[in-house]
Amino acid sequence: MKKDDKDIFKEFQDSLKNLDGTLHVLDASIPIEKQMEYFNYSDSVRKNMEKGTVENQIIILNDDYSSTEEIQYALTFLAVSGDVKAYRALEIYTEKNKDHLNDWAILAMMQARITLESEFSEEKQIFISTGLGGKDGNFRFYSFFKSNKLVPFSAYQKSLIEKEFPFFIEKSEGIIEEIKIEDNYFTLIFLINLQIDIRVVLRKVIDECNQYGNFIDTRFVITNVKIYSREEIEKELLKDEE
Repeated sequence: MKKDDKDIFKEFQDSLKNLDGTLHVLDASIPIEKQMEYFNYSDSVRKNMEKGTVENQIIILNDDYSSTEEIQYALTFLAVSGDVKAYRALEIYTEKNKDHLNDWAILAMMQARITLESEFSEEKQIFISTGLGGKDGNFRFYSFFKSNKLVPFSAYQKSLIEKEFPFFIEKSEGIIEEIKIEDNYFTLIFLINLQIDIRVVLRKVIDECNQYGNFIDTRFVITNVKIYSREEIEKELLKDEE
């Protein structure tokens, strides 16, 4: 990891320790750009709530002839209304509709839940958003590793990776969701509490594996923003040795 990456993770971890309230982590993996678009739009809707009522927006939400723009407005209006009926309508819509507005509906559901809990509870509600989301209060991370000098992994080395990485992450109360091992690199998707020093965990497992041939490059990429595309992986593989 680069020094800047380390500093960012440390600052994020420290900021979480100082938060006082109930933390809400978005479960779904939704691009940051889409999340920003939603919350900017939501802010404008909140400032102009006279356009419609909860009942009217529920009708629009369930009308097969409503336009995309009307559905987006209805979802957002219901999310910020603080109305229990609105929350139920969002819940039903999100379960039934898995179309191009699915991300928008999921964000509306999250906001509606936080809005209601803010009204019914004296405790502060805090929404934490990352591109890869999370589950049960844990954050989802994507990590990329390559072999030393891009030498292809042997069958034994692949077996060691498949055994040791899940073991160390699960030992730290994390959960491996996916591990993909290619010719000279591998990737992980896993869930873990951000209070755990993730870098230390990954360095330990690399060190453990490298006792059997020093075959994993000690530099790695970890992010909770996105999953790398094939082009981004190729760029990482072709980076000059530092």
